[in-house]
Amino acid sequence: MFRKFKKIFLSALFVILPASHQICLASDLKDLQQKLETISKNFKGKIGVSLHHLKTDDRLDLLGNEKFPTGSTIKVAMLCAAMEKIEKGELNYYQKFALTEDDVGGGTGFLKKYQTGKQITLKELLHFMITASDNTATRMVLKAIGSDAVINDWLSRNNLKNTRLNVPYPVSEDVLKNDAAKSKLLEQYNQWGMGVSTPNEMRLLMEMIAAGRAVTPAASDEMHRILNHQYFDDGIAGQIPPSIVAASKSGVEKNSRSDIAIVHAPSGTYILAIYTKQAQDTRTVRENEQDSAIRSISRAVWQYYQPESKYSPPAGTEKFSTGPDW
Repeated sequence: MFRKFKKIFLSALFVILPASHQICLASDLKDLQQKLETISKNFKGKIGVSLHHLKTDDRLDLLGNEKFPTGSTIKVAMLCAAMEKIEKGELNYYQKFALTEDDVGGGTGFLKKYQTGKQITLKELLHFMITASDNTATRMVLKAIGSDAVINDWLSRNNLKNTRLNVPYPVSEDVLKNDAAKSKLLEQYNQWGMGVSTPNEMRLLMEMIAAGRAVTPAASDEMHRILNHQYFDDGIAGQIPPSIVAASKSGVEKNSRSDIAIVHAPSGTYILAIYTKQAQDTRTVRENEQDSAIRSISRAVWQYYQPESKYSPPAGTEKFSTGPDW
């Protein structure tokens, strides 16, 4: 009798549930978990992953609550703090700022090629900071916002307790004159780089933007649009068809790579955050093990939720890949 009831119950379950749920039952999620664990096990270093499929409510993580260097993915928190100041009327989206010699930084970006004195709107700075990970724009945004303390305060108020920006700009005179303060600042930077967070918290930050809960619905909408225009798109986004919208931000440190994305897949939107640390392969080439692992994880998640999709990046796409502009 019990077996008959169980058979009827399970049959009814598959009739009632929509198709997207039928392929994503909890037992099936183990297959994806095993694939990601295999990628992690073969990786020479540590990999952290956080995944949430919003339609099915599937959740999966590997080292989700462990701290990782954020690289430039922390710039998404800076974007949120800037948007809050705009919404409060403390900054204007089209307010102009002059590029100074002190603002010009190395690494990625286009603004370092601009002439000093050039007037640049805050909108342009925020777009450059996110889409091209422009370090000069990032310095100018930090200066406009006020300090790293403003960003870290926003993170605390939004219950992102493990996420912190470690780079103040400009560095205050009090810090410059205080050897202990300078030592602490360097210690944090040497350990984590630009910022620190967990895969779960960075996934949650992107989820807040996707759901319209970051600052205001209007601010979230604009931030989502900015994230859609990513220049460095060969990580998570590079493993899904170009017809699918992916709002993403990547990051690079010497022993760490990261990528976070909102993927608007046919099966439903999912949020994916991938972080590495303590990596042995630190080459600044597309084939380095860190970037390869990020692509493998993204591909596994995409194929799991879209089993009917036959997409894979065409041969030759690697020559269009965007690497770090050191």
